[in-house]
Amino acid sequence: MNRRNTIGTALVVLAVVLFTVPAVFPVQAMLVHDTGSYATGSPEELRDEGHEIIAYENLSERGQELYRTTLEHDGEYRVPVGEGAPEFSYLNQTERRQAYENDNLTAVQPVVIERPEDGGDLPPADEPEFGPPPGEDASEEAQQRAETVQRYDAMRTETSEPPLGATPQLLRLASVLLAVLSMGVGGYLLSSK
Repeated sequence: MNRRNTIGTALVVLAVVLFTVPAVFPVQAMLVHDTGSYATGSPEELRDEGHEIIAYENLSERGQELYRTTLEHDGEYRVPVGEGAPEFSYLNQTERRQAYENDNLTAVQPVVIERPEDGGDLPPADEPEFGPPPGEDASEEAQQRAETVQRYDAMRTETSEPPLGATPQLLRLASVLLAVLSMGVGGYLLSSK
């Protein structure tokens, strides 16, 4: 066997190994915390809509840490499965679909976190500012609604795969691209004279 055939065979074998890497090491699901959802009603309205309201002080230490970190990371934070908080429901896509089909909307609603009245040392709530147009005075009702919106912060939690730009996804993509390149070069070396 000449050198060209040896290199070609090695590259084809490497390609086969690289093609199996994504199957042997699948991307692990992550627990997602997202405060981009809005809670715009009074506590009574939120409960009527099926939201669970939990006072920040009543969250576990891990729950408080996850909420705070989510706010510090522009409203979205992911952790590996097993590192979530017990009071949050982490449904995957299949479980969400089943809850919708069974009209169990409470299971898919974001949890609403009641922040301390003074805000404590928490980062600002990830809620829109509802106020009067510039130059107009706010009515008492509008001011109260704006305060409520800033006090009750909705956080959606779920189990999902990392986004395409995440490191695990990029490693899988690199493995497949390198496998295609190795297969092409190896095949060329083996087929050419």
